[in-house]
Amino acid sequence: MTGLLPERFGSARADDNGSLRVRRALTRWGILLVIAIAVVGGVLVSMARRQEQALAAVERSLAAGDMPAAIREVAVYQREYPDDSRVFALRARILLKAGRPREAVQLFERHGAASAVDLHAWAQAYMMQSQWSLAAPILTRFLQLAPRDTNGLYELMVCKIRLSRLTEALDLAKQLAELPGHEVLGHLYLGTVQNDLKNEEQAVTEFGQVLRLDPELRALSVPAEDFLTEYGGTLVSLGRSDEAVGLLKRSLEIRATSAAAVSLGQAQLQLGDTQQAVAHWELAVKLDPQSHRAREGLADVALREGHVREALEWLQPLAESPQLEPATAYLFQRIYQRLGESPQAAIWQARTAELRQRREIESAVDRFLMEAPGSYWAQVVRAYRFAESGNWSEAQGVLQQLRDADLQHAFVEQFRSAVRTRGALPPLKEIPIRLF
Repeated sequence: MTGLLPERFGSARADDNGSLRVRRALTRWGILLVIAIAVVGGVLVSMARRQEQALAAVERSLAAGDMPAAIREVAVYQREYPDDSRVFALRARILLKAGRPREAVQLFERHGAASAVDLHAWAQAYMMQSQWSLAAPILTRFLQLAPRDTNGLYELMVCKIRLSRLTEALDLAKQLAELPGHEVLGHLYLGTVQNDLKNEEQAVTEFGQVLRLDPELRALSVPAEDFLTEYGGTLVSLGRSDEAVGLLKRSLEIRATSAAAVSLGQAQLQLGDTQQAVAHWELAVKLDPQSHRAREGLADVALREGHVREALEWLQPLAESPQLEPATAYLFQRIYQRLGESPQAAIWQARTAELRQRREIESAVDRFLMEAPGSYWAQVVRAYRFAESGNWSEAQGVLQQLRDADLQHAFVEQFRSAVRTRGALPPLKEIPIRLF
């Protein structure tokens, strides 16, 4: 038994020596592996850092507006990193900066956006082409990533206004007004949208806030004279001409515009100063010979004072205007009646009735757009308005959102065909108001 002990102890020592050699070998290989991983990791980090630095260089050139440098750097970047899809978004943004939004959109639609900045640029490319319905959802996504971006809020608000979604535009203007440093612009946009909603009292309240927060009107995004004209004109519409006169005079002092002169003339007429009203309407016509409201005011005063021929002279340049209003047509009718020219009076009587019917339809349509902006007929009307203004691509885009299974009508089919062929639109009077 004891003879076996040395042999056992001898075997244990041999095993220990073998294990020690294995452990030493493993340790050496482990150290080498760690070193190799560290080296590879360092190389990868260095490569990633260099790649990000190259991207940052392109971004800096874009931000500085240095297009030649941006084009050179993005070409170098694409040669070094041909598999990085971000390069296409950079190229699209360069095209946008160069005033080529259509080509920018093609790249974005093919390759997508790689960042929030790219999304913003994509939406702006659509906006530059007046494609509001395509820009709006992209801006919505951008604002989910950058909820306090004031440019994005403003641009989405513009899209909503163009799409006649005024309640949504009002909410965006409220968000702007709540951002520190943007209160003035927020209240300016709130007033503008309230005016679009025909809420003139609320519009005046918001415009008053603008003037209270920025008496010198230095923080506006529009010319000060345009703001003062809008504010003063809204006050005149409410019959508050005594408050409007000072604002409108201030606007004219900054820069004489036909719109300010017209509103000031109306304010002075309300206050009983016909002479000053006429003087400012004459100024408006001098600034804009096609000023409907000024010519109408001058013709009305001349007619009331018995100067019938003079009234006709003031009004005659508007006879063939496509923007003729029912009130102007009625004034023509009255003038020809006073002149004893019955055939002409009858022609203008019929014209007045036609224009009043169109105005009633337009008022009903406007009211419907405000009350049910997401409905089928609201989308049809929205598309019609775009086509009417010559924005065929946007009209087509809105129509494509309508499902074929939705309610159809002969007016809609005629309208679709006109948009496809860029042909004559069916008359608005044929729109089925009773279905609204």
